[in-house]
Amino acid sequence: YGYWPHSVFKRLGVPGPKPVPFFGNMLEYRKGMHHFDMECFQKYGRVWGIYDARQPALCIMDTEIIRTVLIKECYSLFTNRRNFRLNGPLYDALNIAEDEIWRRIRSVLSPSFTSSRLKEMFGIMKSHSRSLVENLQKTSERGESADIKEFFGAYSMDVVTSTAFSVDIDSLNNPKDPFVSNIKKMLKFSLFNPLFLAVLLFPFIGPVLEKMDLAFFPTAVTDFFYASLQKIKSERVAQDH
Repeated sequence: YGYWPHSVFKRLGVPGPKPVPFFGNMLEYRKGMHHFDMECFQKYGRVWGIYDARQPALCIMDTEIIRTVLIKECYSLFTNRRNFRLNGPLYDALNIAEDEIWRRIRSVLSPSFTSSRLKEMFGIMKSHSRSLVENLQKTSERGESADIKEFFGAYSMDVVTSTAFSVDIDSLNNPKDPFVSNIKKMLKFSLFNPLFLAVLLFPFIGPVLEKMDLAFFPTAVTDFFYASLQKIKSERVAQDH
């Protein structure tokens, strides 16, 4: 059970690092995903195969194949992404939704990314960019080291909440805002989370765990965002009328 799926890429003639029983190549992630990917790219070229536990995963760095998968054939053949279940209220989120549900959401969201809409968003992004530069400048003037991930994470968060929800949380200057703290809790995810490993190693127990209302994301966090988005929606509807 722990290693029989690990012959898939060998049969197909796809190169890749040797997996270990049950965990596949996941233990290599401890050195950092990017570092592991670069190692594989340098050793195997533009296409290689790895195993996330028992699940084969084909890694591609060929731009033509990527364009085919993500653009040319995305709507017809590659609508679905990997779904580990246990998503709680996020079961129909854009990156999790499947088949017709995904197509419906995509058709609703597509008008938001026209050239004119993106131009409207640019002003918002420019404003947050100025705030980012100012904060980096202040850190530099104080002679302190800057955690780039922290700064750009806050910048990304500000851009997304402003453009998608019209909520200006200014997380660069308000790191203790409830939106900020809850987003950080949601994004704090470990590949070696016991629940995640259980589903990865024994995928057949996923539906059982779903029935038990278990989820990867903390209930308090998803409840906070659900309540916040419902409030924003109600306010928008009231303004429209």
